[in-house]
This record gives sequence, C-alpha cells and structure tokens, in this order.
Amino acid sequence: MKRLVSFILLISILLTGCSISSKESETDSDGITEITFWHSMDGVFGDIVKEQIDEFNNTIGKEKGIKVTGVFQSWPGTTSLMTAMSADDIKNMPDVIQLYGENVDMIRDYERTVWAEDFINNESSTIKKEDLIANTVTAQSIDGKMIGVPYTASSLMLYYNMDYLKEAGFSEPPKTIAEMADMMIKISEKTEAENGLNVAINQYELESFISIQGENGTYFGNNESGHNKHMTEFSEEGKEALKNFLSEWEKVIETGVYKPVTDSINEEFSKGLHAMTIMTSSRIPTIEKLVGDSFEWGVTSIPTVNEGDVVGAYPSGSGLYIMDRESEAKKKAAWEFVSYMASKEAQVKWVGRTGYTPVNIHVQELDEYKKAVEVEPRLQNAMNNLRNTPNTVVPSFTPNSNAIGTIIKDAMRAFGSGLTTKEEAYDKIVDGIAKSIEVYYRANPVGRND
Repeated sequence: MKRLVSFILLISILLTGCSISSKESETDSDGITEITFWHSMDGVFGDIVKEQIDEFNNTIGKEKGIKVTGVFQSWPGTTSLMTAMSADDIKNMPDVIQLYGENVDMIRDYERTVWAEDFINNESSTIKKEDLIANTVTAQSIDGKMIGVPYTASSLMLYYNMDYLKEAGFSEPPKTIAEMADMMIKISEKTEAENGLNVAINQYELESFISIQGENGTYFGNNESGHNKHMTEFSEEGKEALKNFLSEWEKVIETGVYKPVTDSINEEFSKGLHAMTIMTSSRIPTIEKLVGDSFEWGVTSIPTVNEGDVVGAYPSGSGLYIMDRESEAKKKAAWEFVSYMASKEAQVKWVGRTGYTPVNIHVQELDEYKKAVEVEPRLQNAMNNLRNTPNTVVPSFTPNSNAIGTIIKDAMRAFGSGLTTKEEAYDKIVDGIAKSIEVYYRANPVGRND
C-alpha cells in the first residue's frame, strides 16, 4: 500500500513539474516571449513587413519582452495553416497570420481562432476601433465582433487620361456608368485612344459595383454577405443589383470601344492606348512611374450604377488573425504585435511605396504621410475613397470563392465580348453561384443552417 501511495505521489510530482515546465516554456530563459508571424508579402511589400517587424522588436518588443519572427508563406498563405489545423498541430501553427477575405471562412468557426474583439475593447488596448477606417473594421467583423484586425487595404478606382478627356471636351471624369459610356464614344472620335475603357469584370469588380448600389450599399450575399452568420446564397437584393449593373454595362459594351480583357493594363494605359481603366488604388505608384510626364492623369471613385448610389468602394486587402497555441503569454504578445501593425506608425510605411491605403485614420497627422501625399496627391484620393464610404459597404465572405470567381470571370468576358446577352450572363452568374455554394456546403456543412 505504501509503495502504491509513493508511486501516485511520484506521478503527481512529475505531472506538476511538466505543467510548470510547460508554462515556463512560454518564455525563454531571458524572459522573452517569442511569436511567429506568417505573411504572404514579397518584393517591396515584404521589405516593408520586415521594417515593421524590426521596428516592433526594437521598441515595444524590447520594452515588453516580445520577439516576433516573420515567416513568408506563398500567397494566399493558407496551405500550411490548413495542414496544421487538420492535425491540431499547434507546434506548427503561427501565433499571427495574415489572411485575405476569401479565406476567413476557414477559420471563423475554428476553436483556436482568437477573436480580436476579446482584446480591442480592453482599456489597456493601444488600438481602438475608432482609430481605424470604419468599413475596414466591419470588413473584419462577424455578428458585430471583430475576428481580425485590418492590415492592408486598397479599393477599386477609375483611372483616367485627363488629356484625352479635355481633347474630347470634358472637364471631369464620369460619375455614372451611363455617363462613362457616352464619354467613351466622344473620346474615341476626338482622340488617338484605341479604347475608351479597359477593364476585365471579375468577382472583385462585379462585387464592387454591386456593393455600392443604393444609399447605404447592397450586400452581395445573404446574412450581410456572411458578416452576420454564414453566407449561404446570392442575396435577392444582390441579384437585383446584378441586373441593374448588367443593363448599364451593356451601354459600355455597345460603344464598340471597350476592351473586356486585361493583358498589360498598366503599360497600355500608360502608353495612352486606353482613355480610362478601372484598377485597384494600390497601382497608383506604378502608374505614376510608367506615365511620368507623358500626360495628365487622375484617379477617382468608380462610376455608380444608378443615381444616388454610394460614391466610394469597399476595402480590399487583408487582416491579421491570432491563433491560440495554448499559451496566454503568446496570445498577449500577439495582440501587442497586431496592435502595433495597425498603428499609424506601422501603417504609414505603406504610403508612397505601395499605394496601399493606411487603415489607421491618424496617419494623416504624421509628417511622413503629409510629405507622401504632397508628392503624390492621388494617394489622398484613395484614402478619401474608403473614408467616405459607409461601413455597410463591405466585401463578402464568399464560400467557394475560387469557383465563383471563375464563373463570374467567364460569364462577364463572354458578355463583354458580345458573345452573350445580358440575360444569359445573368443566368450563368446566378445559377453558377448557387451550384458552387451548394457544392461547398455539401462538403462543409458547418454553418449551412446557422
């Protein structure tokens, strides 16, 4: 009996020791909490990420005993995470990961996802919702709670050759699609532009034109495009908005000076082949370098579908998400890092070199930002494009987004090339989305009936 008691006591001591050892392993021998950050940024974007990490480590990290190690993951950065999630392999998970909107569905119901809402409302949090552009917050929210923190942002904008517009007798860019179609015809008649407009309508573009319809925007999918429970279907208002868009876009196609595919859109616009194009605001620095002093050009909000629609766009980009690796120290350290990455000091680094719009509204107080927009004023247009947009205009959390993206791309290319009617394009898109969502939920039933 004594031997049994002694054995149980020994096991108890060993287990206690293991528990203590496990907790102690949250920090190293120097009292430093080390966390891993997975991102999918390379080139100049990767250089800036490294600058942000280094600055954090040398300031806040040094003060609070935190060290961040950045690890590049090929875009979209989800392959390794999915592998680790399937095996619940927390040793091979990151503490913080950069994800884009189309991948949020994979973690929204995952038990190890640490919601940003759990931290951001604490009095001690150095970042608050009101510090961030309103619709970047709702873009990272589900059921009114933030799941991630906005990190990179850009928006769809109309780029226009002002020299061509002036030659054709126009003093400003079009405000509606119908107005744009009229201008395209006159520009083609009075200038050397080969096309009045070049843009391929893919999911990003189509969803943008749907989302701005109405005074407060329109949701692409049901359940607020997946921001209130899961998106399980193309919303009825979204379908009506699609009809509106196709009817107006038909006017663009009928001009005969619309190019519906993009080959080398940056270079072609910069060489004066197209009078107008629709691209992400993040291309502003690229276009500035390519155009140089060749001609006067500008950027503005995409033309609205109807009179009275929202003038602006939803934020495209990524957020930062925290994973629970069973370490309170690491979770707290991760929040410190995420807070810094959304701060004005970190966000201002995007300005000028990338064309990304800083998600923190207070960057406009910094000299670095003021100098950047003084050199390139069009960057301020991009900031205004998001800040002036209601927080109800958000990208969708679309299930099976790759398949749906292909359906939209193919349908709109055929329509834009004059191979199908607007009615046929509508049917292909609506039916294709319904089938793709059905396939997705057949394989992933979680969320279908919530």
